[in-house]
Amino acid sequence: MKPGLQLTDRLYAAGQVGRRSLISSLYSPSVYTVTALALLAASTLVLNNLAFLNENGLLVLTRPFFLPVFVCTLLLSLYLSLHATLHLVREREQGTLKVLFFGPVDGVSYLLGRLWSQTALFGVAASVVLLWAVGLGWLTNLLVQADLLAVLGLGLLANGAVVAFGLFVGAWGRTARTALVLFLLAVLLVLVAQFGDQAIGQLASQTPANRSDSLLYLRAALDGLNGLLLWLSPFAQMSRGMDALLVGDGGRLLLHTGGLLGQLLLYFTGAAWALKRGGP
Repeated sequence: MKPGLQLTDRLYAAGQVGRRSLISSLYSPSVYTVTALALLAASTLVLNNLAFLNENGLLVLTRPFFLPVFVCTLLLSLYLSLHATLHLVREREQGTLKVLFFGPVDGVSYLLGRLWSQTALFGVAASVVLLWAVGLGWLTNLLVQADLLAVLGLGLLANGAVVAFGLFVGAWGRTARTALVLFLLAVLLVLVAQFGDQAIGQLASQTPANRSDSLLYLRAALDGLNGLLLWLSPFAQMSRGMDALLVGDGGRLLLHTGGLLGQLLLYFTGAAWALKRGGP
């Protein structure tokens, strides 16, 4: 904290930074485009489920909006996180950070402002997603239960953790290209670990036992990587929190909610340290 910069000053500075960022984002068409694409993907999932039910007769579809809301959270959070990453690097390259840090703004208040603005944007988009779910549920007679609000709450925390990770990457990356590469590599690692494990599992089940040893070793490695990503990936924590909601396990739900909060604090602390170390 700067000499003489009190907690109220820091919060006020964070509010001003966040307000400036929020207004700028609301005037940009990209956030509306991503929200529309997320809702399009979610609607496609719901329609596919309805088509499956129609083809297979009477089946029970529990919590039909859980997966669509998860997909919306995934797409919106990745966009908001990447936006925060590139915005931080761009303001550093243009000298804006240096000007701000000469005033009553430090690294923590700047990062808090950025986190607040991206969380507010997600909150607005989440409200639209909720209205979409209620409206589509009314049109299709699909039940929208109250625990969907808990899923959106998990999504809000997951978004905060993903945005904090984006700020962490932006604070470490000295250029926009470096930050973008680091961000994409992190996303690619998560996708390879999760979808690669499923693909290897299916391939191993179709391969004769005397030819599957190498696949089993590879699957064991991917299982270990997934176990690590459980505590590093906000989406993994959110997914397991949703599983806990489905079975009514309050203890597990609290565990994974705490995991999301821990990830948010970890990445935010890392971003603050990296920004202080590297300077504006």
